[in-house]
Amino acid sequence: MATNGQALDLYVGHSKPVEIDGRPEVTAFVRTGHVSSIELDLSGIVGNELGTARRLGKINHAIYLFHADHYRHYEDVLKRPINPGQFAENVTYTGPDENSLRIGDHIRIGTALVELTIPRIPCYKMAHFLQTEAGFPSLFSASGRTGIYARVIEAGVIKPGDSLTVTKSDPRNALISELNMVLTGPAPAADLLARVTSSPALFDALRLQINERMTMLGLDNEPRAQTVKILECKQECDDVISVAFRMPCPSGQPPKPGQFVTFGIEDEDGNRHFRCYSLIEAPFTPDTDNNDDSPVWRIAVKRRPVDESTFSVSNWIHDRVGMDTTCFVFPPAGDFTLPDNMTSGISFIAGGIGITPILAQLRELARQQFDGPVTLIYVVPDSNHIPFRDDVIALGESLAQFDLRLYLTRQENLPVDAPGTWQSGYPDLVRHISSQDETSHLFVCGPAPMIEAVRTIHTTLDRLTSHLHFELFASDSPALPPRVGIKQAKITIASTGYQGIWNQKDGSLLNWIESHTELRPPAACRSGLCRTCRADLRRGEVAYPPNVSPPPTSSILLCCAHPASDLEIDLS
Repeated sequence: MATNGQALDLYVGHSKPVEIDGRPEVTAFVRTGHVSSIELDLSGIVGNELGTARRLGKINHAIYLFHADHYRHYEDVLKRPINPGQFAENVTYTGPDENSLRIGDHIRIGTALVELTIPRIPCYKMAHFLQTEAGFPSLFSASGRTGIYARVIEAGVIKPGDSLTVTKSDPRNALISELNMVLTGPAPAADLLARVTSSPALFDALRLQINERMTMLGLDNEPRAQTVKILECKQECDDVISVAFRMPCPSGQPPKPGQFVTFGIEDEDGNRHFRCYSLIEAPFTPDTDNNDDSPVWRIAVKRRPVDESTFSVSNWIHDRVGMDTTCFVFPPAGDFTLPDNMTSGISFIAGGIGITPILAQLRELARQQFDGPVTLIYVVPDSNHIPFRDDVIALGESLAQFDLRLYLTRQENLPVDAPGTWQSGYPDLVRHISSQDETSHLFVCGPAPMIEAVRTIHTTLDRLTSHLHFELFASDSPALPPRVGIKQAKITIASTGYQGIWNQKDGSLLNWIESHTELRPPAACRSGLCRTCRADLRRGEVAYPPNVSPPPTSSILLCCAHPASDLEIDLS
């Protein structure tokens, strides 16, 4: 076969003790670079050390190949140069990459012959040694530019400049990039999973790992994204658009007013990015007389004030999404929903775009002809930034007892046509909450500081915890940390009875458990990819870094979850 590429630089690893996040570690991540040659026997590179054990065995991690072009990609991502060998590879090379090489391909490099086994699945050490945000290993895997491990078929020697030739390839085997999606992606499609697991070169231990990961993902029960075409994008105010699309109703229970969908776009490189958006229109009450199996759904998206170098899903939607654009939508989820039986009044507090789930709930109350008192405190910066103003006013006219109080925080002079219930400044939340009936339900949605203030007031007034409902908003910027609206939380480990206080400085729940208890939950990558640390979430809410795909709501990834409320978890 023809020469496909060339070995450029060679590196070997030597184990040494280091400290990572306050924990002593032994690692060979930092390589000795620019060696004149490496010798391979059937167990791997002679003199090369692995700092930690590999579940799939040292033989299947005998040599790590990393494409030279990947450096340029990650330098663009990080906006800085990366020193050679920083990805802990053994061989930096040119030639075919993960999108053309397959599981089981044989590659001759120098006088050695190797067989490709698995893509690199990074752990927390990558973020440490590359000095990146904790979510970078997830970005690394999602990009598909992972590098490839191989085992040795024939011993030999590799030198810089040696040719790299694919000598054997079976099209029945899945691509390395496809295997990476199954090993690290959120919910691989059935056809992709079948293609990978039917690969003749897939060895038994790797097949077992895939099966275990699918079980941990709850793949049989976990929803998958549907491909949709955008019907319309409509400007609602200066920085908010609504986006409409058609999608079949999910089987089982219909969506509820107040729920959200996880909405995804695909960038120029084919990478998918997801963010959660509340529904303002959906088949909340399916019409049995309507035979249309693809009803209209609608979300609202606010433009984010982020640096141009920071990727924002919301801004991408504003700038790139239009009629017939292909997007990806997971089924609705969330517990920010109206109670089944409302015997007293209900109060809403919305901050800016936080009106979106509340708008759907107001429509539902109007549909039910709810005749109890309904109060809406709506806080916006100025009269040019009032999403769905006309909709809210019209809905108020449909409710028997509706009290709308709108606050303009950055506009001293009210518009000439402003109703008498509009005011400049901020609402007196203490006065408002204390004036409500103790049995009333309170819904609040908006920025984290607003929610935290309402929660504090509600708790101080000793109101019913079960009657406070909130929806936390987090930025879609991957540069932000996964801490949303809370600095301290009470953690209960139900399986042991242990209780303690988590503080923001403790970091992830896994770090907190390891530093405050004698428990050592299973954990591997510590970046949200392998799912080894998954535990049961009995009560409460957590936040994840933007690049981590969350598990089902009844589960928690200890390695990267940060409390967004008091928690009760089960490690059994």
